[in-house]
Amino acid sequence: MLNKPSVIKIDSHTIELTHIDKLLFPADALNPEGISKGELIDYYRGIAEIMLPYLKERPLAMERYPEGVEGERFIQKDVPDYFPQWIERTEIPKKTGGEITQLPCNNTATLVYLANQDCITPHPWLSRKDSLDYPDKLVFDLDPPGEFAPVRRGAKLIHDLLTELGLTAYLMSTGSRGVHIVVPLDRSAEFDEVRAFAHHLAGIIADQHPDLFTVEPHKDKRRGKIFIDIMRNGYGQTSVAPYAVRGRPGAPVAIPWEWSELADEKISPRSHNIHNLRQRLKHKGDLWGDFYQHKQTIM
Repeated sequence: MLNKPSVIKIDSHTIELTHIDKLLFPADALNPEGISKGELIDYYRGIAEIMLPYLKERPLAMERYPEGVEGERFIQKDVPDYFPQWIERTEIPKKTGGEITQLPCNNTATLVYLANQDCITPHPWLSRKDSLDYPDKLVFDLDPPGEFAPVRRGAKLIHDLLTELGLTAYLMSTGSRGVHIVVPLDRSAEFDEVRAFAHHLAGIIADQHPDLFTVEPHKDKRRGKIFIDIMRNGYGQTSVAPYAVRGRPGAPVAIPWEWSELADEKISPRSHNIHNLRQRLKHKGDLWGDFYQHKQTIM
C-alpha cells in the first residue's frame, strides 16, 4: 500500500493523495482487513498501461463512493471545478441543448487522480470525442435474474448468432452479475442505427429462446429470464471498461474472458479482483489486445 508521504509525481503531474488508509471495501473472508483507498490507487496505477487503451479519448462518468461501497454512491458526469487544470476536459453537446464538460482518461496520472477521488469505477462512452455520434463498439449486456449459470448458455447462443452474421465478438465479465458481449465497429454507423441493429438481434434471439431470454425492461415482468440489455448503445450512454473495479465487496474487476471460459463453472463474474488479477494476466495476457484490429460494419 502507498505510505506517507502522500504526494506522488506521475510524469509531470503532482498528485496529493488523501485518506489512503480509508476503507473503501469492508472486511471479508479473503480480505480480513478490508481494502483501502491506497490499495485501489495502487491497483489503477499498476494496471494503467493495459487499461488506458479502453479509456483514451472517451468521455467518461465517474462512479464515486466517498464513504466506501457500504455508503452512498453517486455518478458524476461533469468535471468539478476543483479538479486540477492538467486534467483534460472536453465539451460535450447535450441532445437536449447546451453542453456538459466531461473528461477523457488519457494517462496514468488521471486514472490515479480519479481513484484518489473515490472513483471506484470509470464508465467510458462507446464513442470517442472526435466522433461522438459514431460508436466504435456495440454492447449486449446480459443481466441474469439470479444465478449466473443460465448466462453461460445464453452468451454462447448470442455468440453463435453473431458468428453466423460474420461478426467478431468479444466477451467480458462485468465484475458484478453478468457479462458483456462486445462487437468492435468501424464507426460507419450512428448510435441510432447501432441501437436498432442490436434491438433487432436481441428480439431474434429472444424469440428463438423464449425460455431463456427476454427484452422486457421492467424487472417485475422478466419472469426469471436473462434480460438482453441493448440500451447502452446510445449517445451519452456508457459501459464498464475492461479492468475497471466494481463497487462490490472484495473489489471484483471486470475482465475479458475467452469464449471457452463460459464452460468453466469454477469462474464467475466476481472471481477476479484487484489482488488476483495480476496472476491471470501473467498466464493469459490482455485477451482484448487485438480488439481494435477487428473493426466491422453492420451496414
